Amino acid sequence: MLRSLPAASPTPRRGGILFSSVKGRPQMLLTQSAWRRVRVRAENKGTDTEGLQASWHTLPDGMRLEKIEMSSSFSPSSYPPLLFVHGSYHGAWCWTELFGPYFSNLGYDVVAISMRGQGNSDKGDLKVAGTLQSHVDDLASVIASFDRPPVVVAHSFGGLLLEAYCSLQQNMGNRPKIAGACLVAAVPPAGNKEIITRITKKSLLKSMRITWGFISKSFRKDADACRELFFSEDLAEDRLLEYQAKLAQCSDVALLDVRKLSSQVPLPPLDESIFVDGSIRAFVGGGTNDCVVDPPAVEEAAAYFGVTPVLWDNMAHDVMLDTRWERVAEDIDTWMKESFSVTHT
Repeated sequence: MLRSLPAASPTPRRGGILFSSVKGRPQMLLTQSAWRRVRVRAENKGTDTEGLQASWHTLPDGMRLEKIEMSSSFSPSSYPPLLFVHGSYHGAWCWTELFGPYFSNLGYDVVAISMRGQGNSDKGDLKVAGTLQSHVDDLASVIASFDRPPVVVAHSFGGLLLEAYCSLQQNMGNRPKIAGACLVAAVPPAGNKEIITRITKKSLLKSMRITWGFISKSFRKDADACRELFFSEDLAEDRLLEYQAKLAQCSDVALLDVRKLSSQVPLPPLDESIFVDGSIRAFVGGGTNDCVVDPPAVEEAAAYFGVTPVLWDNMAHDVMLDTRWERVAEDIDTWMKESFSVTHT
């Protein structure tokens, strides 16, 4: 399914006020400028700032994961909670920038985590944050801490972690059930090797730039490289530079050793029993302009869950931060409402 999006103006709307209806009354969402003022900082851990609370999730081995929560505007929420999982060189921040206030104001309880060694999570002496197996174990620990099964929303290599969590991997152990799986720009169950092959066939030079961008982490200092890897051409320069700085802060420890990934993919078939009541509830989408996870990869991930993918036109890799992020959020909200049949009165 191709979702055609209108072209954006050169200066995207940032400070405009968004509204939703709560009990028949219009409710103002945070403006982008206001949200920037209340965003959590590392030194504020454990404090509650206008509904945003940062804390830790402690893993069985004592390592701590950064955890940022935003409670629903409705009390209590009738929806399953949303657990947001990032990909390589990102952290919980990439979800709380825009998606956090958007979904909490629509009635969702939102939790975003930084995986082991990522964001503000404990790093120790890690060179690589973990393996598919260890990340799945960490994800299981986080999911077990919820009062009820969450819908897990995952991006990029975080999507591969979610796919592994949902697979019939024999050594994955006893995993808590989830209410649903939502994958955006997710690396497919076969990994990213075929993606690189396809891009190389189209343009060897572009493939070399993308590969070098990740190997050398050139996106930390080169704004053009950062834009090419993650964002659309019309993303405002101030936003690009702000996100680039955050990506740089999250790039010290690799999420996975990609060189060893080939021995762990393709993943085994889907384990339907991981979903509540054994009923698969899944959403898969990606951008047509994504040079990291291309449309065929999105289709592969969708086929794994047996659903039809949504492709957003004029959308780059970081769909939750890109110029037209609201279209992604709207489609996820629509899917949630259709999948869980919840209405507020």
